[in-house]
Amino acid sequence: MALMNRARALALAGVTSLALMAPLVPAAAAPTTPAAGAVGAVTPAGGAAATALAVEERRERTSRGSRSFAARSQRVMSVGSSLKGVPYRYGGSTPRGFDCSGFTSYVFRKVGVRLPHSATGQMHRAKRISRSQARKGDLVFFLGGRGAYHVGIYAGGNKVLHSPRPGQRVHTANIWTRNVAFGRVL
Repeated sequence: MALMNRARALALAGVTSLALMAPLVPAAAAPTTPAAGAVGAVTPAGGAAATALAVEERRERTSRGSRSFAARSQRVMSVGSSLKGVPYRYGGSTPRGFDCSGFTSYVFRKVGVRLPHSATGQMHRAKRISRSQARKGDLVFFLGGRGAYHVGIYAGGNKVLHSPRPGQRVHTANIWTRNVAFGRVL
């Protein structure tokens, strides 16, 4: 209870939640002047510097995350495109032959993301996004019945990079139906 009251008092004083992660030390043992620029350091101005620092750190994490998404999605497209021409093979998950989910799981494994070897399993693992939010490197799920009957990698411009069916090879094609869902795993 005392911890909750202290947290509430700190929040009212303008101290960020990052300051709460610091160990609670009796006031006599606490240093009188915090290091300049320390995260969560309370300034005489009521914590404004700490708040500004926390906001700046959050911005850095967000922009760094979007850069890494762009890099990873570019890598997904590069690995996937390099496999164009590989034949369809039922149950296949190697460059000797792929089925649809084997292709996507292989490509994403190469960029450090593990996916199950089933279209529906991959759909459950992905974060659902709208068509307008879809970017190159996201997954496209073709829906039917109680799950996805097919999966591919969104290539932008209403196109999918996939391993379609027996007798065909990995290639890029137009998305042929509106009954699709998009998901992000990067």
